[in-house]
Amino acid sequence: MTTEGVRLVGDFSINKDGLLSGRIVVDTGKEGGELIWNVEISPNYPFKAMGVEPIQFLNKNLLDYPHIMENGNLCMHPAEYEDEDSQFVNDLEQLKEWVEKYYVRGEKDAHYEHLVVNHYPIRDVYYTFCFAETQDDFSDGDYGRVHYAALLNGQKNEKQVANFVVQKFVSVKDVRKKELLCMISRAYQKLPSNLGVFCLLKNVPSLHNKFIVKDYDSIKNLFSQSQKDYIHRFVQSTIRKNNCFPLFCGYRIPGGGVHWQAMMLFMDDLPLVPIREGTSKNRIWHTDFKSGLIQWAETEDISYKYFFGRGAMPENLANKKVLIMGIGAIGSIVAETLTRCGAKDITISDIDLKNPGNVCRSAYSFFTGITEKSSELEGLLTQISPHIECASLKSVVDLVVKTYAAKHDDKRIIAQLYDEYDIVYDCTTDNQLMRLVDSTGTTAQVINISITNHAQDLICAFSPNVTETVELVYNLLNRDTEADMYNPTGCWNPTFKASYNDISCKVQFALKHVVKMLSRQEPMSNFYVTEDDLNLTIHRL
Repeated sequence: MTTEGVRLVGDFSINKDGLLSGRIVVDTGKEGGELIWNVEISPNYPFKAMGVEPIQFLNKNLLDYPHIMENGNLCMHPAEYEDEDSQFVNDLEQLKEWVEKYYVRGEKDAHYEHLVVNHYPIRDVYYTFCFAETQDDFSDGDYGRVHYAALLNGQKNEKQVANFVVQKFVSVKDVRKKELLCMISRAYQKLPSNLGVFCLLKNVPSLHNKFIVKDYDSIKNLFSQSQKDYIHRFVQSTIRKNNCFPLFCGYRIPGGGVHWQAMMLFMDDLPLVPIREGTSKNRIWHTDFKSGLIQWAETEDISYKYFFGRGAMPENLANKKVLIMGIGAIGSIVAETLTRCGAKDITISDIDLKNPGNVCRSAYSFFTGITEKSSELEGLLTQISPHIECASLKSVVDLVVKTYAAKHDDKRIIAQLYDEYDIVYDCTTDNQLMRLVDSTGTTAQVINISITNHAQDLICAFSPNVTETVELVYNLLNRDTEADMYNPTGCWNPTFKASYNDISCKVQFALKHVVKMLSRQEPMSNFYVTEDDLNLTIHRL
């Protein structure tokens, strides 16, 4: 098997690691411009195993070029074939494409890549710090304290992962301290804080403009003397309180933002040394780093644009204030979906407790036992997204609203409650509340979502005239609402039967169109969703 522009150098052999290894030459089209690559092929070729490509092309002389990793291997993600011959030809073609694009033409990728950091356990623990962009910018040479909170521990490669989230940076560079809050929700800002140090470096701490530096000798000149001395002062003030702390090293990236890498410093093995300058009365002590390897933790930018980078609702819709009334089967799914789609401000309202029987078709957990639905869901949404501000209306609001409506004619007073929100999802299936909200003339966009028994149909009605629309559709569908209902033990109202899958697929389908309507990608219209053996169908009114 031959590929034009590629030839073998000697024979391939099995090395001590069981890999088939050899060398190939790739023609660059330039006189004397051949590139020699070492090749390693795993025994499981052509199948990728444990996330590792089954073939490696290596050349350590090309570290300054894009997509060449620290050990000289080309980072590639080839198309996958089931037979070895087709796979090998494709792999060689991709190698040739890299040579032509990056080596011959000298192209650079338009998108920015963060520095490559190899993460290893530090004293048998993986450390991970999540951070987000701050409301205000840092000044050049900035330094100070960083406040961070512990999240739940995780597991990686059978070792513990200590997870943390950064809450704020407190600059002490100037006489007056300056707080730079990370743009995350109040729930995370309120968590108990630990303290570390941050320093904004002079330049990027990189090798070949893509690998993080590995030792203190390579990074110490990127700190100002004031920053080094501050690290020493921090150590002196916390030496009895902590056995270790993170030192956040920041550097500016294209676009003007700051990216942070964190190294772990341990009190029993500090990489700091005092340096004496001058003599006698003019003697001054400063701090510097000793020689040694840096213990880099893993950092992750969870700013909104990255956290929801893989997909979110339109930003103008994500910024709306949302109220969800009724967080049972439908409402809890609506709340969770909106949160995962990037919603930033959700208030929830429900008068009921969550019982074990609610878990099978809602967004709740059995582990939390019997508790208020609003309390549990508020916690769940906060766990899902660090960018959601979530609150609950007290259950007594339902009583106050209906009591006031029964005794007063001025519905505008009640409307003021709903006017605080841009969008109100009514998922209560409470016909009295539906009629009341419909009659208030609230400025909020009200969206009523309900479902028929066995989740045969879902009805979605927009204000104004929600009540009229819902009653019209139910009469049109002519479903038997009393037959084959679920009757709990005791004196409880029967409820409709449907599994989580039955409900969720229709709610998700409906929300897809609701989002498009609210963001004006589709004309707004009332609709209902039906299902047959093959399709979900939306019927617009």
